[in-house]
Amino acid sequence: MATTRSEKVRALQRKLYISSKQERSHRFYSLYDKVYRTDVLAEAYGQCRANKGNPGVDGVTFEDIEKQGLQPWLEDISQTLRNREYKPQPVKRVNIPKPDGGIRPLGIPTIRDRVIQTACKIMIEPIFEAHLNSGSYGYRPKRKAADAVKQIEGLIRQGYVHVYDGDLKGYFDNIPHDRLMDKVARRISDSSMLSLIRKFLKAPVQQTNDEGQTTSTKSTKGTPQGGVVSPLLANIYLNDFSELINAKTPCRMISYADDFVILYGKPYTAVQQEWIKGKLEEEGLTLNESKTKMVDMKMQRAEFDFLGYNFKKIPDFRKKGRWYMKVQPSRKSRKKFMDAIRSIVKHRTSKVLDELIDAVNPVIRGWRNYFAQCGYPKRVFFKMDWFVVGRFYRWAKRLSQRRSKCLAPDAWKILRQKGLELFVVTKSRAVKGAV
Repeated sequence: MATTRSEKVRALQRKLYISSKQERSHRFYSLYDKVYRTDVLAEAYGQCRANKGNPGVDGVTFEDIEKQGLQPWLEDISQTLRNREYKPQPVKRVNIPKPDGGIRPLGIPTIRDRVIQTACKIMIEPIFEAHLNSGSYGYRPKRKAADAVKQIEGLIRQGYVHVYDGDLKGYFDNIPHDRLMDKVARRISDSSMLSLIRKFLKAPVQQTNDEGQTTSTKSTKGTPQGGVVSPLLANIYLNDFSELINAKTPCRMISYADDFVILYGKPYTAVQQEWIKGKLEEEGLTLNESKTKMVDMKMQRAEFDFLGYNFKKIPDFRKKGRWYMKVQPSRKSRKKFMDAIRSIVKHRTSKVLDELIDAVNPVIRGWRNYFAQCGYPKRVFFKMDWFVVGRFYRWAKRLSQRRSKCLAPDAWKILRQKGLELFVVTKSRAVKGAV
């Protein structure tokens, strides 16, 4: 059987990874010519297509591209890169509300720029992946948030009970370009590839205000959230600090993009805290001191949140004097879930029962898939079941001026028959929660 295009690309990535792993000081000098290979660009397009996403400032969608012809479109990109004529279009700025009332600025490149960024990432990711710190879990192949959570739980059990729960202020938006490029250049000497990466960083940001006025701003620092290559560059930038903590101190640092905790077996002194702050400032990064805190997990009921999970010390009532680490969805995560359900199952809505269930199921499925991977979420899952069934029960009661009995007392049974994907529901507990 002939080797497929994807297998050729993966074989190339594997070769780059092995070469980088074997020679830590080796700098790669011939990468740019592989970015504009049509098989690499086709693989990059397939990855972008699978991730879906909205169009950028040009309004061009995947359907538009495929309608005009994908192969000529890819060949045009290849020719543009080969001739060194590529210039990124502005990044579309979209502000996403955060639960705490702030906003998270996202940058949406055009599909054309996304494909080129992905092709670049295909080439450079294996080179840097071979040397990223083992405590880094964000946006890395074969790693996920649940792995970071399990690692933290295991370290606390081993005695790393003093937690430095750090929060970086605007990490993605404040990474210094020159310092980042210096870190990238340690492993890459291909000037054309370095120039391409710098073009991604320097792409202007275009934003439209509430009055419909559009402004374009030059990018002088940061790597926009939403860019394909941004998470990798963010991992590369923080790696020196992670290596410093994990290799040069008795502490253990676990990070996921800009979220991190540092675990230590002894209480942190004021000098140590200032040292951590100072090292981050040397990297051009600033701690959000109002959200950064120290937690002593030896204290009864001590707790902290990380990646949507809550870590809490709970006394073991079966064995006096013993305790265990309870890992479950945080209060903030539960509230976010319940708000999402409330926004769908409203008291006044034109949707019928089947439509509501179809809208609710993906929310439940995504939440369950994320939080069932580790910890002890069963009790929380029961509570969320009660909440979901209760929302449907109250919605049904408002359908008629009479007290509707269409979902009571067997609300759980009817909803399950209709296809509602509850967590771990049982008859007795679900009815109690529904009514």
